[in-house]
Amino acid sequence: MKEEPYTSLICKRFCNYYKPNRENELCGGYFYIQKYLTSRELSEIVNTFHLSNQTMTIQSLSFICDNCDFKEGDCDFFVNKSKTPCGGYLIISKLFNYLNL
Repeated sequence: MKEEPYTSLICKRFCNYYKPNRENELCGGYFYIQKYLTSRELSEIVNTFHLSNQTMTIQSLSFICDNCDFKEGDCDFFVNKSKTPCGGYLIISKLFNYLNL
């Protein structure tokens, strides 16, 4: 189930696919961030690293897609790698790029 602080930071701010009232569906990025960061830690990371939803080089982060409700059939990014990824994937990829991981 989605929680408002995460939904505001991950979905509403970073995800081009966000649709209200889909609170039971978690993308892999949302699931991963929610599991490992508090909403306060996530907010501090977004602000400290000045993360935005502008497109940049996207890393291959299969560990995020492996736990995604949308992986099979519903994810344009996973299927053809030409679309923008979900908000959580975008945040993690940008952070990894920033940290040179």
